[in-house]
Amino acid sequence: MWVAWIASLVAVAALAAVVTYGLVSIAPVRTSSGAPQVATLDPDSAVSVPAGWFGAGASSATYTFFGLTLFETTYSMSGNGGGDCFTAALTSDMPEEGDPQNGYSASGPVYSGCRFGDFPATITFGVDSNAPPELRDRFPDASLQFVKDGDRIGVFVSSPSSD
Repeated sequence: MWVAWIASLVAVAALAAVVTYGLVSIAPVRTSSGAPQVATLDPDSAVSVPAGWFGAGASSATYTFFGLTLFETTYSMSGNGGGDCFTAALTSDMPEEGDPQNGYSASGPVYSGCRFGDFPATITFGVDSNAPPELRDRFPDASLQFVKDGDRIGVFVSSPSSD
């Protein structure tokens, strides 16, 4: 009799634990896409972006990648400034230093991202007809992700077959 009563208590406790776990547990989600890294960008001192253009500072580090210029900024285009931001624009859109038209205009796409807490500044986009020809030739129909890590930027690619 006691054995049956204890067994029923254990069964009820086990059932309650399973139901509680099912209601409050968090299903794990991969934190990384697993996309391969195809490049690491270091600052390119041969390229400059005029101070003020899309948030560039007087000493913003700049990077180049297949027709894109990436540069450090003080905020993101979405208006969300978390700190440690960067922007990517077509190299062909870069205004000359001292150009009186170096306001907030560009003929092509402009992407930006900022670090928030433990999450690094990241820019992700698909390579399409708006991308520079060099980028389209090298990464046709791919998705690219740029992740800022200190003074370097890692470049990751996801091909259409893995999307």
